[in-house]
Amino acid sequence: MIQKLRTVTLTNGNIKTLAADCEQLNIRGSVALHQEVRVKKISSHGHSSFHLCVVAQTLNCTGSCTIKDFGEINEIKSAGSLKMTTGQVIKINSSGKLIITQSLEAKTVDVIGIVKAVEIVAERFTLKLSGKSEIGDLSADDIWIEKDTISIFPLLKKKLYCSRLKGKHLRLSYTNAEIVDGDVVIVGSNCRIKTLYYTDSYSIDQNAEVQQIIRREKE
Repeated sequence: MIQKLRTVTLTNGNIKTLAADCEQLNIRGSVALHQEVRVKKISSHGHSSFHLCVVAQTLNCTGSCTIKDFGEINEIKSAGSLKMTTGQVIKINSSGKLIITQSLEAKTVDVIGIVKAVEIVAERFTLKLSGKSEIGDLSADDIWIEKDTISIFPLLKKKLYCSRLKGKHLRLSYTNAEIVDGDVVIVGSNCRIKTLYYTDSYSIDQNAEVQQIIRREKE
């Protein structure tokens, strides 16, 4: 027998006291929570904003979801717009828009759409661009940037602008960056890179520009 979680469903308003024994929080409408939230599951469809810390095993959201404080969530699935200030996540899957106003730590980040972030640190980061994306500092063991082939935006707008990309295996296209730093770096088409650091190998597509290439010694 599957044990049902104790569930609270909210439809609108400013919430300051959530039931203490709530295990699953459902949001259906426009809801703002002004207290710390600690539950197993959050399901948000509509417009939700969390003003204090959020701790959960899973977050599924469609529409618009904003976490204004720290978020500690095992798995996030977002179809729409997700905005976080800072957080720790095991796995995040975003199709739409992902905004990180400070920093995000994660094991895997998979995005189809747009990312705007100050800092992302992950083990694996993949981005299929559907529009202009901006990341200040991106660090991951494996980074794969490409364009999403099915979006309606013109190719010129499908680009990642990044100050610094650092990892072990980097496969980039449609990326403008000041610094790219990796062990094995594949610079694909439509990249503009100021400085490329590598330790093992690199390749540069004929439709890419790299101003300077510097080999690092292995540590």
